[in-house]
Amino acid sequence: MSLPKEMMCLVKQREDEGFDLVTRPVPTPGPDEVIIKVDRVSICGSDINLWKWNDRARVIAKLPFIPGHEATGQVVEVGSQVKEVQVGQRVAVENHFYCGTCYQCKDGRGDICQRMSQYGHGRGSNQGGCCQYSCVPARYCFILTKNLTPDQAVLLEPMG
Repeated sequence: MSLPKEMMCLVKQREDEGFDLVTRPVPTPGPDEVIIKVDRVSICGSDINLWKWNDRARVIAKLPFIPGHEATGQVVEVGSQVKEVQVGQRVAVENHFYCGTCYQCKDGRGDICQRMSQYGHGRGSNQGGCCQYSCVPARYCFILTKNLTPDQAVLLEPMG
């Protein structure tokens, strides 16, 4: 499948209320990344904080970034080193990207990683799910079973 060169996405670009709908190049995956054609994104309280650009948002986010940290979609391209995820599989995205090398990660506590970045929050990552195509490290993709609908699957992250 040939991907388009451009896509539409929401972007938080300014330190005031709102997101902008913009055209951006479709990302190219790195060796350990996948491109997902996003089919669902849910919205939660942190997305509202980012929209309003209130004090909570200012603490975590660095502009510009694509919002949407609860996303699902179909893998349409994989990087050269990706083995665990295949083109055509439906996935949900884990939104906390752990470094895997700090003390906490090596101790099995990636949830308090010193260098954690967050998908869709503008914290160490400018990627998010509010776009047509999203670039995600393959290790943060959870392969979905066929019996889950997209509407059910997008709620896995907030319910987990």
